Amino acid sequence: MTEVLTSAQMRAVEAAAIASGTVTGLELMERAGRGVVEAVFDEWPELRGGAGTDEYWGQDENHGPRRAVVLCGPGNNGGDGFVVARLLHGLGWEVEVYLYGDPAKLPPDARVNYVRWCGIGEVRALELDAVSAGRPVALCVDALFGTGLARAVATSVVAAVKALFNAFLGDSKVVSVDLPSGLCADSGRVLAGETAGPGLGEVLRPDLTVSFHRAKVGHCLSEGLRQRGRLRVVDIGLDALPSTTETATVPTPTNAVGKATDAHKYSHGHALILSGPAGRGGAARLAARGALRIGAGVVTVGCAADALAEHASRLDA
Repeated sequence: MTEVLTSAQMRAVEAAAIASGTVTGLELMERAGRGVVEAVFDEWPELRGGAGTDEYWGQDENHGPRRAVVLCGPGNNGGDGFVVARLLHGLGWEVEVYLYGDPAKLPPDARVNYVRWCGIGEVRALELDAVSAGRPVALCVDALFGTGLARAVATSVVAAVKALFNAFLGDSKVVSVDLPSGLCADSGRVLAGETAGPGLGEVLRPDLTVSFHRAKVGHCLSEGLRQRGRLRVVDIGLDALPSTTETATVPTPTNAVGKATDAHKYSHGHALILSGPAGRGGAARLAARGALRIGAGVVTVGCAADALAEHASRLDA
């Protein structure tokens, strides 16, 4: 079983931890950013580089700096992105940062990390005319919108992100911070765009999502299961703190049989199991149950007329 939180519950856990005085929001943001970087290197060890030491982690096979693009949003999710950018830069990466929103309106902790990054590199506005091509990008970090998003994303943002992928992000590894941008944290639905075109969730499809403390409800419902890519939940030190927040548990979602969340039985194949005569159909029934278990949509047991009653009674059991 997997313990999951709604977006409101996660905010309550963080607020209680900060109010207790044992941790600050800035410390939690630093831990989250570090957790994302560590999860990326665990997921893709080849991105560490050849020598395995910090000064070589940012080098590609041509001994030049690896390139990353970090997309930051107007909230604390964007603040996590600035931490990721700073840490990657410290490991020798060439990092390009885009920001959607007014930096003066960033939340306090995100604003601190924005200023820290500005002491290192440039921040570009996430706009169509700011998109520029360049060397291939090894990694794209989606830190645009986290668990608080519950509305359509501006068409201009969707267009700018789509242009970035068309320009140079197409072959990069994509990691989303906490939640794929454009996905509702509580329902798992991909939020529609402002117009009839694709929403942000249809453009940003991460290979990996790194969440914090607990999985979120949206990771496990509706389109979230396939939209999130692989999911890693990072400990940021909240487990050791007292919390009165009630949580729910769900069966650990693996999607092992590869079924889409909007699928139905007729879209996953029809298995036909041919049985022996009455009294000798045990193996056929076992095979029928096995076919259902591994993901067949419909299973039919074919048998002689004298075995129908036996199969009907025992397959219902």
